[in-house]
Amino acid sequence: MIRIVKSGCFWIAMLLLPWSVLGQDPGNFATSLHGTRKGKITWYSQANGGFESLTGVPMDSLPCIKCHALTYANGDTVDAKTYEPGCNDCHDFSQGNQVAQKTCLGCHARQGAEIKIGLPDVHREKGFECMNCHTKKEMHGDGTEYASMFEPGAMEASCTNEGCHPLSSLPVNTAHAIHSTKVYCNACHATTVITCYNCHFETEVEAHQKRFFGPPPANGFVLLIRRKDTGLVTTGSLQSLVYGDTSFYAIGPFNSHSITRQARACEECHNSQIVQSYRQNGKIEVIKWDETNKKLVINKGVIPVPPDWQTALDFDFITYTGDVHDPAKPLDPAKWTFLKTGADKSQMLYAEPLTSDQLDKLSVPVSVLTDRTTIPTQFELMQNYPNPFNPSTQISFALPKDTRVSLKVYDLTGRLVKILLENEPLSAGLHRMTMSAAGMPSGVYFYQLQTPEFSATRKMTVIR
Repeated sequence: MIRIVKSGCFWIAMLLLPWSVLGQDPGNFATSLHGTRKGKITWYSQANGGFESLTGVPMDSLPCIKCHALTYANGDTVDAKTYEPGCNDCHDFSQGNQVAQKTCLGCHARQGAEIKIGLPDVHREKGFECMNCHTKKEMHGDGTEYASMFEPGAMEASCTNEGCHPLSSLPVNTAHAIHSTKVYCNACHATTVITCYNCHFETEVEAHQKRFFGPPPANGFVLLIRRKDTGLVTTGSLQSLVYGDTSFYAIGPFNSHSITRQARACEECHNSQIVQSYRQNGKIEVIKWDETNKKLVINKGVIPVPPDWQTALDFDFITYTGDVHDPAKPLDPAKWTFLKTGADKSQMLYAEPLTSDQLDKLSVPVSVLTDRTTIPTQFELMQNYPNPFNPSTQISFALPKDTRVSLKVYDLTGRLVKILLENEPLSAGLHRMTMSAAGMPSGVYFYQLQTPEFSATRKMTVIR
C-alpha cells in the first residue's frame, strides 16, 4: 500500500510497496551495472572497436574489471583476491541503508575530481548530493543487463524530470524556444567536461595502477556531440590511452557536474575561433604537447565534433619513460615525452558527430531575436565541405537580410565554369547548396558570392 502524510508544505509519500514492485529490488544487483561492470567491458572490447583492438589484452586479465576501494563501506579491509562486487561496497548496514556521499566519490573519481578542482555547480551549492538526482533503480538495477549507462532505460536522472526542470516550466525566452527540443540542457549550462588524458596502459597492465598526465584532469573544454538514441546535441568527453607505440581515443556522452544557472553566450558556440579554424583548414586542435614546458595545452572552449571527426580532430599523445612501478603521484613531467600526433584508432559509442547542417549553423554569427528565429548578424561565405571533393560538395552562406544573390564558380584562368545562382531573391538566414563536380577536371577553382551589399570568394579543389 501507499501511505501519504502531510508535513508542512510538502507531501511525503511513504512507499510501503515491495522493492520488486518499485523496480528497486536489491536482488537485481547481480545484473546491474554496478554488479556486472559491463560499461568498462563494452567500451574496451574489440567487438565494439575499443582499445583491445590495439592491445590484444583481454579485459578479464585486467584488474580494472573488479576495481574496488581499499575498504568496504563499514571500514573492513577488502581482500583483492576474493573480492566480488556486492552490497557492502556501498552500504554500512550498521548505520542504516543510507549511502555516504564519500562512498560514491570513492569509486566515481571524475566526479570527485570536479569537486576537488573547484568546478562551480549550482546543485552542489544548494547542498545536493548524488542521490538527490540518481535513483535506487540506477544503483540496484531493474533486472536488465545494460551494456552501458548510456543505453536507454539504464539511467533515470534527467534535468527535465518532473519535479526538477520539466520543459513545460522552463523560463520563457528565445534561447529555450530555439534549443529546448534540439539540445540537452548541459550543452549550454555545463561549464566544462573533464578527462584523465593520456592514460599509460603499461602501468595498468604491469603495475595494476592508473597513471595519466595529471592531476589535475584535463578540463576547460566541452565536446558537442549528438546522443545516438535521441539525436539531441549534448556534451561529450574523451578517454585517451597509449600502449607501446600505439595511441587511441574514445568519444562518448559525458554529464559534467559543473552546471551554472547562466548559460554560455551564443558566440561561445556560434562562429567561435574553433569553428572558424575548422572551416578554414578542416582541423581542430584538441590537445597539443608543449615539449619545452613539458605540459599539455588544451584548446579551451566549445569543440563541435564534425562529421569528419576522425581526420579533423587533432591530438598529441605522450608516453611515460619511467618505471611503471613508480608511484603515479605526484606527477613528474620530466618522465613524460612526446609519442606521436594522431591516433592509431578512435571510437565513438552512444553518440554521433554533429551534422553538416549543424556545423553550418555554428559557422554563422547569430543574433537571438524575440520572434523565436535565429538570424545571422553579417554576410558570410563559408568554406565548402567536403574539400577537396568528388563527386559533390556543399556551399553554405549567411544573409543578414533579404537580398538578391549570385553564386558562381571560376577556374584558375578566371573562366566561368558554373552558375549556381543568378541574381536570385533569397530571404535572410543560412543557405546551403550542393554542387556537382560533373564536367570539372581535377584542379583548383574559386567560388564567388555576390549581393548588392557584399562580395566574397573562396577556393575549392576537385580531385579525381
